[in-house]
Amino acid sequence: MFFNLFLLFIITLVGCNENKQYEAIKTHIPERPAGVEDMIAYAAPKIDTVKIGIVGLGMRGIGAVERFAQIPGAEIVALCDIHEDRLEQAQKVLQNNDKAPAVAYSGSEDEWKKLCSQADIDLVYIVTDWQTHADISVLAMENGKHVAVEVPGAMNLKDIWRMIDTSEKTRKHCMMLENCVYDFFELTVLNMIQEGLFGEILHVEGAYIHNLEDFWNYYEADWRMEFNMANRGDLYPTHGMGPVCQ
Repeated sequence: MFFNLFLLFIITLVGCNENKQYEAIKTHIPERPAGVEDMIAYAAPKIDTVKIGIVGLGMRGIGAVERFAQIPGAEIVALCDIHEDRLEQAQKVLQNNDKAPAVAYSGSEDEWKKLCSQADIDLVYIVTDWQTHADISVLAMENGKHVAVEVPGAMNLKDIWRMIDTSEKTRKHCMMLENCVYDFFELTVLNMIQEGLFGEILHVEGAYIHNLEDFWNYYEADWRMEFNMANRGDLYPTHGMGPVCQ
């Protein structure tokens, strides 16, 4: 209780500044490579059965295996994690759902590179720590795979543009999986807005600033806690911005 009250005090102290001016962040847009088109309206050819390779079987990864194993038209053909016991757990999930075992990659932190080169994969689903999202995404697209990556997609603007450039060059989708836009609460509020229950919407705010102390032990080598200790602000901005933009 004391820790929670102390944390609330610090947040209030840091956040309260009546004279603070808020301005839109302006960033430099690099020169676009010649001959490429954006992917906004692009539709890839239909794939009857999407063959999936999953990189990362920790906090959210094993849940992804459980979900994909039950989705018609989805087939997990490759799994990658540095811990063999997680691979065994994931293979057990496939077995329990009457699915064939997937090709397993483990033993070093570079095994994901082998998964990206596996010929029969259509989609690489990235569920690793944030720092590795961009590198895995780019290599997967360069190897002809579509990409689905957990939030945040990348850690800096340079990597974001690198992912955009690669997607446009290879004509492979690269989707950041902002799940909050599909949650029950957000979709319910969106429907209420569309029905006019709130009248004209003039201002909306959203952020990801709730207490996460109960989750720290779930992450490999405390990487997420270490990141939160080293940084401040809204570390998951799209969880708020995504629903707001709807």
